[in-house]
Amino acid sequence: MRHSLELALQFAPGKNKSQIEALQKFLASFGRKTMKKIIYFLLITYHLSLITIFTGCAGFPIIGKKTTGKITTINENFNPDRLTDLGVIKKLAGYKKFLFISNANYTDWFEGFLRGEIVNEDGVPVENIQVMVDGIGFENAVTDVNGVYKIRFSVPIVKGISDANGKLIIHPKWESELEIKGTSYQPAVKDAPFRIYYNGNAGGVVALNEGKLPPKIIVKKITLGQYKTETKKKEAAEKSTESSTKKQEKPVKKEPGFEDDLFKQLENFNK
Repeated sequence: MRHSLELALQFAPGKNKSQIEALQKFLASFGRKTMKKIIYFLLITYHLSLITIFTGCAGFPIIGKKTTGKITTINENFNPDRLTDLGVIKKLAGYKKFLFISNANYTDWFEGFLRGEIVNEDGVPVENIQVMVDGIGFENAVTDVNGVYKIRFSVPIVKGISDANGKLIIHPKWESELEIKGTSYQPAVKDAPFRIYYNGNAGGVVALNEGKLPPKIIVKKITLGQYKTETKKKEAAEKSTESSTKKQEKPVKKEPGFEDDLFKQLENFNK
């Protein structure tokens, strides 16, 4: 390209020899500097694009939000017997696209297990008792041979805090099982709300608010005949209490109001 410009200048009309030589020197110096800059720029761009492409394909987050909290570890667990296998996990939340390059975006999630036991009235572990959870981020569980249930949870961390509320429902299908099989386990506690709290801003602290959720939940083995007998007794007791309350109720006497007192005073005054 530079040679073609020089030839065009040589044959350009109205240009003397000195002007052509000066322009040739200027083009020569300008061409060398420009070529060096272009070469350096292309090399740097090439290496940067290679790094970005390979790291983007590998899934390493170079651009984007890597974490949502200050502390991403569990430093103190106030309920180690109930909350087990705790950890903060990075999960892929999506990709941010810039031109032809896509960069992974990660968020932190608080994960672990909520542990408890289910026993009968004698304290013997009971297996195959279903435990359902009414809450987002929780999975249902079934007791094992030792009567232990482990409910897995995975909840997002927002601004360093993860606050999860749920409600445990113990053996929800025990009545239908009683009608089909003739025997079942009746839970003493049908449902119990709870709360799991993680604070990464306070140093990675985890706590469990159990509420009415005991560490050991008692279930009672019952047959269909026993259940019907107990139901009839409850209905009879409720009817007797209703009838006794109706008998004890007396008509309320009307208390004299302001107008009655005023009329009596006027009558006495006339007398």
